[in-house]
Amino acid sequence: MTFLEAYAIHGPDVERIAEALGIAPPEADRLINEAMERRHQQRVRLADARRTA
Repeated sequence: MTFLEAYAIHGPDVERIAEALGIAPPEADRLINEAMERRHQQRVRLADARRTA
């Protein structure tokens, strides 16, 4: 299972993602934070693009 699959199934649940991927919870937490930051940056870019269009 990939991180994105686990995230889609379990949402931002650190313990469940860590268990599903067989990784330590701190690593799962880091991956979740990175995914959430990417989503935030995409939203910011989209909002900026709408304002300048």
